[in-house]
Amino acid sequence: MNRPPTLVEYGIAIDPDSMVTPHDTAGFELEADHPGLGDAGYIARRKFLFDITRTARLAKEPPPLIEYTDEETRIWREVTPKLDELHAKHASEIYLKAKRELAIGEREIPQLRTLSERLTRETAMHLAPAEGALPYRTFYESIAGRGFPVTQFLRHGSHPEFTPEPDMIHDCLGHVPPLMNRDYAELLTLIGKAAATTPNGEHVLMLKRFSWFSIEFGLIQERGEVKVFGAGILSSFGEIPHSLFSPSATRRPFVTDNVIRQDYDPSHMQVDFFIAPSFAFLRSELQGLVKRLGIAVS
Repeated sequence: MNRPPTLVEYGIAIDPDSMVTPHDTAGFELEADHPGLGDAGYIARRKFLFDITRTARLAKEPPPLIEYTDEETRIWREVTPKLDELHAKHASEIYLKAKRELAIGEREIPQLRTLSERLTRETAMHLAPAEGALPYRTFYESIAGRGFPVTQFLRHGSHPEFTPEPDMIHDCLGHVPPLMNRDYAELLTLIGKAAATTPNGEHVLMLKRFSWFSIEFGLIQERGEVKVFGAGILSSFGEIPHSLFSPSATRRPFVTDNVIRQDYDPSHMQVDFFIAPSFAFLRSELQGLVKRLGIAVS
């Protein structure tokens, strides 16, 4: 593959080195259009959780035990019943089975440390604390070591249907359950190993897009129906019907060469979706891509 003169992410030309060089952020700051801006209580809570989870991550400790506030519990109880109803109709079988086994309920926010211990027993995966979105290399290095980074803050209560960043609902109700499945865990781990190994920024971007349109916003065929398995869809009661039925969205077969060149914008509802025929297909495609890119993974 010929390397383009620049890489484009979210519609903006970027330095390829940004894909392979961690640019860690030591201080907490909300994005300019975040719904929590102007809410002093929310900002103070986010800063507190940012500090304790960052400390735990750097010390390689498990997710801290959190005493969640009444407002956080209210948001959880508002969102999870709506998601449960949609999951029962539209989520993949692998996801539904894992969610039942983990006994993630609607009333109380689970402790990620407890869920991590269960994952370790099932698939040798564990949950690693994250204060927010991590640098690409840092994120993929954690996954390569079978640790999935998870946040412990909740989205702002003014927009419970959507979050512009990964939050507790996104991670716990999107990413965590499928990690109980060995095939899914191995697919994710291979993405992490390849992205953490290559020194080529273009390769990381390709792998990131492969992950985005599968692990994050993937659709899958099951028993003649299109089901949801991407965490970004599963954790949003707005994204689930949008991904499957909205006339403003496209749904195409998962063709790897198309996927790895497809840009996207994470700050809005997605408009491009790809449908995979199976997890076995995705793993085979990923193995072929890694080999084609010449990335040596152990």
